[in-house]
Amino acid sequence: MAFKKLGKRLLLWPFGFLFLLMTILYFTPQTARLFYPKEVLNISPSEAKNLIQSQKLLILDVREQAEYEVSHLSGAKRFTPEVLKSIEPDTEILVYCTVGVRSASLAKELKNQGFSNVHNIDLGIVNWKNQGFEVVDDKEQTTEKVHVYKGIFGHWLKKGEAVK
Repeated sequence: MAFKKLGKRLLLWPFGFLFLLMTILYFTPQTARLFYPKEVLNISPSEAKNLIQSQKLLILDVREQAEYEVSHLSGAKRFTPEVLKSIEPDTEILVYCTVGVRSASLAKELKNQGFSNVHNIDLGIVNWKNQGFEVVDDKEQTTEKVHVYKGIFGHWLKKGEAVK
């Protein structure tokens, strides 16, 4: 009996590995969008840039501290729950991460908490940089570097320098 279970596991392992490999190799910007919640308003980097220039809003970087230190949008705060404590529910909020999946998840959560004006940058900071927009480092100096989240999104970055 134990050998039958082990045999099935050994047989399934290569298929699981193959599925994982195919997912990594063929994970594209179009497939990343499949992970965005439908309730979230995704906007292009150009729309985000216009929003930033036209009004006061809260820009939240959803990435880890190490990612944020490499580069972030000028004026962005790294998200922590404490950031929201003094924010009014009608505050205009722009969120982003590397390719928009983590930030879309936060955008949905913020909407569920009653924040009504939440926008997610479609395909994140990678798309922002690919559109030729500026990012800054932890010293607020312009940089070409973009942290590409464990390196898996480095091949999506067409402008700038990928950092793992």
